[in-house]
Amino acid sequence: MRAPALGCISLVLCLLELPACLPLPDGRAPKRREPPDRRPSPASLLGEQPGPQPPAPPQPAGPRHKPLLPSRRPSGPRHKLLLPKLSPKLSPRHRPKLSPRHRPPLPRHSPKLGPRHEPPFSPRHGSGPADPARPLSPQDPDPCEGPEPSKAKAEYRNYTDGKLLDRVYNTYLQMHTHQTVDFVRKKNAQYGSCSLRTMGAMEALDLLDQLVDESDPDVDFPNSFHAYQTAEGIRRAHPDKDWFHLVGLLHDLGKVLALFGEPQWAVVGDTFPVGCKVQKSVVFGDSTFHNNPDTRDPRYSTEFGMYQPHCGLENVLMSWGHDEYMYKVMKFNRFALPKEAFYMVRFHSFYPWHAHGDYRHLCSEQDLQMLPWVQELNKFDLYTKQEELPDVQQLRSYYQGLIDKYCPGQLCW
Repeated sequence: MRAPALGCISLVLCLLELPACLPLPDGRAPKRREPPDRRPSPASLLGEQPGPQPPAPPQPAGPRHKPLLPSRRPSGPRHKLLLPKLSPKLSPRHRPKLSPRHRPPLPRHSPKLGPRHEPPFSPRHGSGPADPARPLSPQDPDPCEGPEPSKAKAEYRNYTDGKLLDRVYNTYLQMHTHQTVDFVRKKNAQYGSCSLRTMGAMEALDLLDQLVDESDPDVDFPNSFHAYQTAEGIRRAHPDKDWFHLVGLLHDLGKVLALFGEPQWAVVGDTFPVGCKVQKSVVFGDSTFHNNPDTRDPRYSTEFGMYQPHCGLENVLMSWGHDEYMYKVMKFNRFALPKEAFYMVRFHSFYPWHAHGDYRHLCSEQDLQMLPWVQELNKFDLYTKQEELPDVQQLRSYYQGLIDKYCPGQLCW
């Protein structure tokens, strides 16, 4: 049992007597001291208690004389174990709040835009198509309560009695007698090139000071005042849509044709499709078409006439008037307005469709999507008519700014 103990002691003594790796220069080497005799005495090997041992001399300092014994790995930053840090689980009340600028960006879901949101033409004037205070949704044009009418709504568009009824009836009688397919095609060809004259939009509006609409049973004052009334009503209800304000101002500018030699029955009044059967909602439709030759033409006397079902109003030949003419002027001069503006101007007098629901069998999906916009304009076109006239000079600078933005300069008419 003593042999293993003797072997371990001998191994330790051998390690202590190992020489240094490099000798020091002469004169600097310390005096060599003999290590103490640590060998077991014969008495200890025989089980006797050894006598007192002299104290071991101190070990010389310095890295050269350190015993080559295994030691613990020194601690320090270089020897730290890189253990993964476990973040404490924070409760919601201890989680840091991120300000909006530090929050990760959320995915943006753009509304699905169809062709109806695109401008119909590249803008001529560089300001680009109007951004209709977006989101621009033809299904929901931010309908509002509408203007406060100066009289009961049932009293507007009264075609049964009133002091202006004879004038109104005679205008529609002439219109419904002469508005035929051939007549409308002729007028489209005559004015489609917009080569009549050049003038600015404000100049055209000033010309309407000389025009009183003979088809309107509600007003007996110049049409220029009606333009400002409509525009101001839209401005109060839709303050963020300046392009819509301008539509209200210019929607009747096509009536300048009446000042260029056209009779009023070929300029003003409600419009209707030619080339098919006249619907019951057309004003005075039961008593004014008897002398119209198209009503006796079998090609034009059926429900669809010369059209295909749901062909779209853009493919329908509408009775000639200020709506179609102004649409052509806007298109030719590339007004920087959204498609909704062009559509409202082109069909705002088509009352049998947008007010009474007729001619739906000719409408496309796009027509039905645009219908709320036309109806929104109609509220202000109709119910802002009142005898109290606006101060045009006070309003003129604002609307001149809109003209400069969307349709500046000289225009072709």
